[in-house]
Amino acid sequence: MANQELLQTIISRLTPGTWPANCVAELASSPKYTWSGLVDGQGQLQPVLTKDVWGVNIGVCYEYCNLNRIPFTKNFNFQSFSGSFTNYFLPWIALTAQLPYETGNPWSNMMSFCLAVGSPALITFSLTTTILNRFWVRTTFNELHTVAKGNTIGTRYSEVAGRVHAVQYLLQEAQQVPIRVSQAEGWLSSLVVCPDNTAWWKDLEGRLKSTRRGVTASLVAQMAVAGLAYLFTVISSFNASLGDPATALQIASGSMWIWLIPVILGWITVGTQSTHHSITDALCSKRAHHALEDPVQHPNQAVAQLATANIDYTSRQEQCALDVRSGLTPRLVPNQLRPGAFEAPHHQQLEVPTWMGARVEGDEAASGPIYNYARVFTWWQTAFILDRALFQTLDNIKHGRVCQVVQPPVAVPWDDNIGARNLFGDSRSTAHYCGLNTRVIRAYPTWSELPADVYKRLFAASFVALCLQWGTTGASIVIAYKTPTVGFGCRSASYTFYGALGTAVWFSMMISMLFLHAVMLRYQDVHERRRTVDFRQYTRPLGHSMLCALAVTARYIGKSLAIINTNLLVLTSLFQYIGLYSNCWCQGNAFGMGADGWVVLFKDAHDFADSAASSWDGGLAMTLLVCVAAYIFFALGSLKR
Repeated sequence: MANQELLQTIISRLTPGTWPANCVAELASSPKYTWSGLVDGQGQLQPVLTKDVWGVNIGVCYEYCNLNRIPFTKNFNFQSFSGSFTNYFLPWIALTAQLPYETGNPWSNMMSFCLAVGSPALITFSLTTTILNRFWVRTTFNELHTVAKGNTIGTRYSEVAGRVHAVQYLLQEAQQVPIRVSQAEGWLSSLVVCPDNTAWWKDLEGRLKSTRRGVTASLVAQMAVAGLAYLFTVISSFNASLGDPATALQIASGSMWIWLIPVILGWITVGTQSTHHSITDALCSKRAHHALEDPVQHPNQAVAQLATANIDYTSRQEQCALDVRSGLTPRLVPNQLRPGAFEAPHHQQLEVPTWMGARVEGDEAASGPIYNYARVFTWWQTAFILDRALFQTLDNIKHGRVCQVVQPPVAVPWDDNIGARNLFGDSRSTAHYCGLNTRVIRAYPTWSELPADVYKRLFAASFVALCLQWGTTGASIVIAYKTPTVGFGCRSASYTFYGALGTAVWFSMMISMLFLHAVMLRYQDVHERRRTVDFRQYTRPLGHSMLCALAVTARYIGKSLAIINTNLLVLTSLFQYIGLYSNCWCQGNAFGMGADGWVVLFKDAHDFADSAASSWDGGLAMTLLVCVAAYIFFALGSLKR
């Protein structure tokens, strides 16, 4: 027989309509229940109901507080749901609209959403690699810019410094699309060397600056609503509801989304293009000057007169040196009709066959910042080619070398009176001047060509990504785990599962990216050995096909897990707010404790306050520390130097 006075005191302290209150009412009203199975705060059995009793074991709960006795509809409280939904869930869902999409179609945008929400590690990895790549570009091109602004080069050709800066800006902005460089018809060397292209580079930089995504009123409003709603609710909970298990679990659920703030702020700080086609538009908006194919001089003209001769070395056309596309870079083959000229195979010949109907290039070919992870190697290759071409050009200007249009080259001194006209030349001479006559332009660098810095950036980005993923998810796990009943239950297990799946998504996409690079290296090797090969009629060897299968399968596994994990996060939050976890199995942590589980019934927030303070403080401190540290890292990496 229970102590009726104590029982009435307990019932009066419980919030009416909640699951513990309903369960206690069922126990008190059941004539069969003999008040057995009582447990203390450690889950140890107690013979009678006293102040030391916290609840009942899970067997008693299954018998008297099952779903037949306490159906879900009896636990649902619209007022509690609306408050939790408004404060802990809706602001975060609204904030996801500020994630960087820019993929070009609704399906890809939805997939981008699922990859981001389903794997904070993946979008953080893409963000971190973008920042580290920009830092490398700034460091490398600042050295070139310093050389270009030096007294010697600045006096001979001052406009070249602006060209260096424009190339740097293009590389910084072009990470969100697949971009290829080509020396077909001498186009790349024309853009790098020809003085007439100064205006083209200036226009390109201006257009890219005008289409950058900036800080908008909607971003500020949504960020403020999400952040302040979470902050004020947490502060209010500490003041009024410290120790309340329901409040603790709502905070844990809300903390699962807080990674959005540093990630979105990081993308805004580093900067992205506002549309998927802005880089293509900028590259194609204005015609560039193209060095004519050699020879362009008159046979009897003296070499010394070539630099000052009134010869038109260029023609204005739509440039094809920089192209937003994926796939292989065409290798040049001699033109049979024009001796000394070269031509490139048609792009359709180099289209890589699908594997089981799936596109092999995958995310490397997709537009959008979240897919930057897949372009780490190809972007570096583009940046390296442009860096070396500019370095060679600046070195030649510094040492007073003239872009000569005669073969074999003869010594012609730099003429300060004609300035930039010293750089006029045909396609052969401009290629020789910037070093592209001997450099093989590939889209995919071999493993040995990749410097150690690239791998270091990959490891650093992985570390930051996993820290942010588990720093925020781990805080939610700690709060849910330490909330009585202490142990792994529905909530803490679902949070752990979300973190594990998010990590698995990131890992699968990394594996897919590495396999893809191996696949494309094999295609590239075939193209270099057989420059006229048509891959539409090409049969892959077994080993090559297996690599394709691994690349595609890993990508599809990662994306499938991302979709599942996104739904898991949304449903976990909703289940928490509508009270679906209010049952014996979840309340008794049967997932982790099995038959030894027990449920808290006879204690309220006041009794939990002391034990809750440490877990709440620790979890929230962990969340805030990780988020603040992550954004400081993003901001410092994005500083202009």
